[in-house]
Amino acid sequence: METPTQHPANYFDVVGIIVATMTEIVDNFGRRISYLRISVTDRCNLRCVYCMPAEGLPFADLDTVLSDDEIMRVVELLARHGLRKVRITGGEPLVRKEVPSLIARIAATPGIKDIGLTTNAILLPRYAEDLWAAGLRRINISLDTLRTERFQTIARHGSLEETLEGIRVAENVGFSPIKLNMVVMRGLNEDEVRSMAALTIDRPYEVRFLEYMPIGMVSPIQWRQRYVSNEEVLADIRSEFSVQEAPADEHSTARKFKIDGAAGTFGLINPISHKFCDGCNRLRLTANGALVPCLSDNYEYDLRGPIRAGEDDEALIDHVRNALSHKPEFSDFEGRAKRGGSLRIMAQIGG
Repeated sequence: METPTQHPANYFDVVGIIVATMTEIVDNFGRRISYLRISVTDRCNLRCVYCMPAEGLPFADLDTVLSDDEIMRVVELLARHGLRKVRITGGEPLVRKEVPSLIARIAATPGIKDIGLTTNAILLPRYAEDLWAAGLRRINISLDTLRTERFQTIARHGSLEETLEGIRVAENVGFSPIKLNMVVMRGLNEDEVRSMAALTIDRPYEVRFLEYMPIGMVSPIQWRQRYVSNEEVLADIRSEFSVQEAPADEHSTARKFKIDGAAGTFGLINPISHKFCDGCNRLRLTANGALVPCLSDNYEYDLRGPIRAGEDDEALIDHVRNALSHKPEFSDFEGRAKRGGSLRIMAQIGG
């Protein structure tokens, strides 16, 4: 009898990576898609001014939202075609039941090397340990102000103390890196830029300053009035601190900097003033199963219909390639604002 071939422990992982590399999905401009942002819900426990109207919005019917099994069908399919990184978003993803179990399934998918979560942190005290046990290690937390009353103005619900407690719990559990995302808005919080940057001096956070984008129901005039370029943000920080540029992560959308002697770093995410499209490696999947190739474009491609119609993997990957063929070479947020903004608000697309 022939002796079975003995393989090293990581043989099948390596083979899987080789096969996936041979069949990677690539857009019209040669960019390999290895990153999927999955919105698991359009619901949220806050009503942030840049994300959702104060009265909320008509949420998607639950029977139109992708199930865990349907999400896994997409993840497993794309992982065989070069997907390596997944980020779970919302809305607020932790308002969806059993998110830790979904994360555990994604983390166990062959080929997936990196999984992250974007949250407002209010529910982290309840779920942080379960998320860690599921295999999550990286968390992005929305934090637009360090002032209690201003938090109410921007987020409209919840409290600053709840968010800060969520950050403390995440840090104690061991999540790293913890990235704190601030959307900088003139007249609302731009005077806190230096205070936010100072959080990195004693703690190993990465504070990330995001330019305000014309997504949702904001008018072009309102957007322009609130928009603050990250060049202005950087100049403001340098007016108080000595700052050096730091090495950026591969495919990162952030230009990274470090205050001299600081434990952490800060980053600038500039979708308006400094497009980072050359290395864009991502697709977005909305909660109700639409693929969104570019955040600045209204084009989206229904994937839920083919999944529920029982189409096979070959047909599904063709749908993904069709969606990807509409990914533009460069984003055009300003043009989008002039054309009347977006069809969806940020909570419906996923950040």
